[in-house]
Amino acid sequence: MDNGRAAMNLAVLLALIVSLLFAQQPKQVVVTGAVPDAAGGSLTITGENFGFVPFVTLNLVPLTIDAVGGNRIVAVAPIKSMPAGTYVLTVSYGPSPQETGSFQLVLGDANDSRSQSSSDVPAPSISGASTDAAARVADRVITVADVDREWQRRDPAGYLGLIRQLYDNRRRIVDVMVADELLAREAASRGLTTEALLKEEIPKRTITMPESAVVSLYQSLGDLTRGATLEQMKPALRAWLERISEPEVAKMNYVEELMKVSARAEVFLAPPRVQVDRTPQDATLGSDSAPVVLVAFGDLVSASYARFAQAFSKLTETFDGRVRLVFKNLPLVGPGSIAAAEAAQCANARGRFWQYHNAVVLPPGAVDAVRLKQAAADAGLDRAAFDACVERRQYQSVIKDAIDEAARYGIKSVPSFLVNGRLAPDPPPFLPPFDFLKRVVEEELSRQTRKP
Repeated sequence: MDNGRAAMNLAVLLALIVSLLFAQQPKQVVVTGAVPDAAGGSLTITGENFGFVPFVTLNLVPLTIDAVGGNRIVAVAPIKSMPAGTYVLTVSYGPSPQETGSFQLVLGDANDSRSQSSSDVPAPSISGASTDAAARVADRVITVADVDREWQRRDPAGYLGLIRQLYDNRRRIVDVMVADELLAREAASRGLTTEALLKEEIPKRTITMPESAVVSLYQSLGDLTRGATLEQMKPALRAWLERISEPEVAKMNYVEELMKVSARAEVFLAPPRVQVDRTPQDATLGSDSAPVVLVAFGDLVSASYARFAQAFSKLTETFDGRVRLVFKNLPLVGPGSIAAAEAAQCANARGRFWQYHNAVVLPPGAVDAVRLKQAAADAGLDRAAFDACVERRQYQSVIKDAIDEAARYGIKSVPSFLVNGRLAPDPPPFLPPFDFLKRVVEEELSRQTRKP
């Protein structure tokens, strides 16, 4: 009798445990729609299984939740000030894929006809030929080339900035034109539309990005996370990579394949370059005869710079003898940045720059006065001589000159990189620093072997 009762109690207990386990299984979040309210500054989201405390992001920016009830969320969003386009909306209540749902929200008309130039109106030329006359004074003709030379002399950074902007826009458009032409030719050869071709080929090349891409994307957001942790943001970050970055990379890789096997295609548009000064204060890694010189403008207090600095040693080892890294101080964060830059020059004067640099930027955490002094000990510096150099502010004028030098090159942020004199583009937010720098160096090496 007792044995039967015990067996029955055990069966009831097991049934209860199983039911609890099933009850705790996460339910798939489904976002079915989102209605923006520009006047009210809100976004009403509909769907299923939002949970009690959902976490909502719009293009990776966390939104404040105004109300949650049933299958409806009302979030605060500055709809009126947001430009037309497609936005990625995510809702999550936990870290698993089942606890996350995403939706592509279209605001306005992303293909607004007002943004298209009319074919009936002739487009203005950006500039005339360098020999064209810009002005005449008596018998002297002032050419466009004369104006440009004087502009460069009076405002070198402003001139360089405009030239770079012109190149960046031309390069962006030429890349689109080349891709469109290659895809159109391939589609025609297979009797498909371009849309059908991409629908068939892109999924084959879409690869799930690694966890390092999630972390890199999170770090690139900075204050836009509004204090949200990496764990809170992971569902939104992964949704962004799946909906935006992974298809874009797959398409880019497919276009690169077509450039090699379908129709020969090359881009010859030359980027603007500057002649970079070599100064005794520069710290270097790598061979002096390397074909690629990568100049890094850095602030030892900047967390963004520190992310890239961790890749420097691996980069020079990977391209053994083919890349030379040059560090130039550009303290921008505040007085602490100036102090760190001056201290680094004290270390540089004693032949211990990279040891000191790494001791400052590689450990996690904020860089403060305590870190700067501890780094001197970690770098094997004579503390008395080092402290005396720092206290005298022996390199104050050197750092000021470094800031002025960066301004001449049009460098305004850190980290910034000049690759054989050309400004490297902004890194894709999902790309880890080493992968970005490796790609930049490989592209420059490729340019050197390519002839128009």
